[in-house]
Amino acid sequence: MPATPEVSSHGSRILIRGAAVATVDPTLGDLERADILIEGDRIVAIEALSRETGESILNSAGTDAGGTADVIDATEMIAMPGMVDTHRHTWQAQLRGILADGTIPDYLRGMRLQMAIRYRPEDMYVGNYAGALDAINSGVTSVVDYCHNILDPECAHGAVTGLLDAGVRGLYGHGMTPVTSNTWSESAGGREGVADPAAFEPRARLAREIREQYFRDETQPLRFGIAPQELPIAPVADVAAEFALARELGARMTMHANQLAVRQLFQDVKVLAAHGLLGPDLLLVHCSFNTPEEWELLRGTGTTVSICAETEMQMGMGFPAIREATEYTPGPGLGIDCVSGDSGDLLSHARLVLQATRWRDDSAGYEKLVAPQEMRWTTKDALRWVTQNGAVAAGIGDEVGSLTPGKRADVVLLDMSGISQAGWNRRDPTGMAIAQANSGNVDTVLIDGRVVKRHGRLVHVDVDAALARTRASHDYLYEQMDRHGGFIPQPPIDIPLYRERA
Repeated sequence: MPATPEVSSHGSRILIRGAAVATVDPTLGDLERADILIEGDRIVAIEALSRETGESILNSAGTDAGGTADVIDATEMIAMPGMVDTHRHTWQAQLRGILADGTIPDYLRGMRLQMAIRYRPEDMYVGNYAGALDAINSGVTSVVDYCHNILDPECAHGAVTGLLDAGVRGLYGHGMTPVTSNTWSESAGGREGVADPAAFEPRARLAREIREQYFRDETQPLRFGIAPQELPIAPVADVAAEFALARELGARMTMHANQLAVRQLFQDVKVLAAHGLLGPDLLLVHCSFNTPEEWELLRGTGTTVSICAETEMQMGMGFPAIREATEYTPGPGLGIDCVSGDSGDLLSHARLVLQATRWRDDSAGYEKLVAPQEMRWTTKDALRWVTQNGAVAAGIGDEVGSLTPGKRADVVLLDMSGISQAGWNRRDPTGMAIAQANSGNVDTVLIDGRVVKRHGRLVHVDVDAALARTRASHDYLYEQMDRHGGFIPQPPIDIPLYRERA
């Protein structure tokens, strides 16, 4: 399905000319007009343009970049680092929007207990392929894929292949949950004729097989990770065994933690700390109901946190804990989480989180009718959440996350030439990207110096073929849904946790 890129490939030279640049590099900062020179898969130079001549040092120093490079005219564009989504259930892409008004019990009953078990290997491939293309199309060049729907080995192979064919960077989070035997309900569920490998050894053997087959080349953009089971549905001894497997394989880990409004039952961070499982190779997701003690337990461990505000605020998973994650961890990243409910627009997501966090900090004053006097949270914070912070959380902070010479050339160009951006402030490209842009502005995307989107269209794949395959998977899953009683069959499956604590 992948096709030949329109502009460049590895080993080429590209000059991005005249962009307003949000580098997210603390030394370079924001540049009103600058050229970016890319050679092969690396950024080799970023130089500001002279206000008098319009020339950059790249030209005046005699590099002759314009004569030997593919030139991208970015005079009405913002250049920024490719974004990093630190938590996405990519496999759900062909069920986009099915949960637009759903709560956590709706998600568990509809997605985890009804739709997930209907997936074939083809559907896992399509979900991850289309979902990763959606990410790239929206300017997200790296994804932490939380693949917790491995019904059988073929589903795992399909999921990995989908990500690889899409060309996205990031982490494939191999789910360790035995889907059809370890669920949130008293009903085992499951596909007929499929033996769920509930025992640890078959699941560990599959994880090793996937790593060995697809991830021997550690220089490729996609890396292998492990998504251990969630503590509310698995004994801590089982989870600890999965952590040990991940560390044996040198795999980063990512797992849901403290996203339930029932912390009197589950204090996931406290349990992980008590068993010596916290560390810089662990990315926790949500943490919206951490206790103060648990935030202190995270301090100094290097454990990172992904905040997924749209899901958290919609589904009853608490308020996005940006303030706490900023204070107690290396810095929060942001995740789209479930496109079955939310869009894949990470720029708009960052804006939502920024404004919600500003409101939260100011709310104590509102109760006293005291107006805020300063802006604590800025657009620079927000852009860092979806770039450098996200890259650190994904374990690739030394390679991507900022436009820094020497780093890999994951670059996004936002087109600001339209009427909705007329009068844009090119002296503050960071503020413009967060406060004024969205995924619809993404004109050009480079991953590893390879142009994968140009003039608003993906150029490295057959988009029409991808759409046709996604429609076929969507139609199959909806047919299965209708045949088996709808999205949430009635009467609803019992979920004791929510029944007892509602």
